[in-house]
Amino acid sequence: MFQLKNGHSVILASESTRRVDLLRTLGIPFSIVPPSINEERKKGESPKEYVVRISLEKALNIANYFPDKWVIGADTVVVYKGRIIGKPESEEDAFKTLKMLKGKWHKVITGFSIVCVERSVYYKNFVETKVFLKNLTDDEILRYIKTCEPFGKAGSYAIQGKGGYMVKEIKGSYANVVGLPLCELTEALQSLGILS
Repeated sequence: MFQLKNGHSVILASESTRRVDLLRTLGIPFSIVPPSINEERKKGESPKEYVVRISLEKALNIANYFPDKWVIGADTVVVYKGRIIGKPESEEDAFKTLKMLKGKWHKVITGFSIVCVERSVYYKNFVETKVFLKNLTDDEILRYIKTCEPFGKAGSYAIQGKGGYMVKEIKGSYANVVGLPLCELTEALQSLGILS
């Protein structure tokens, strides 16, 4: 579908299977090299500032080893009333999160960066999507938790999986909620002369 221009090569700085699958839909070859960084949030940092910084640090962590490659980094968070909702640590935690989010709007924000050290390119951006979960019953929440899908997922649900049935409405990019805003990423890659 798309092609890399002028012999460029791309690395995805992520081990997320969701991001890998999304990037594969572009039809371009890329390598996968998971980064190793401290993802602790800084005091006073907004969710948007946090995801943009982490996405850039992930990309830089790999780009410093491969200075001639284009490295993509990304980070996604679920935000409710200005608070970042992380991955659940237990069934009780997942239950509390889904009970809090049901029947309400929340945001999913992904920061993404594209770095090429050799060319001194340090592109960064973010995309925000609003998501409305249906008014789930306690029994529905418990049955969903029993599938084990909430674990490892920010916000305790997966829109692209079994949890898709609970998403009543979204405003913005679906791919962003999965973990990589493909439209905006593609536009950025084209503007940087990487894709044709």
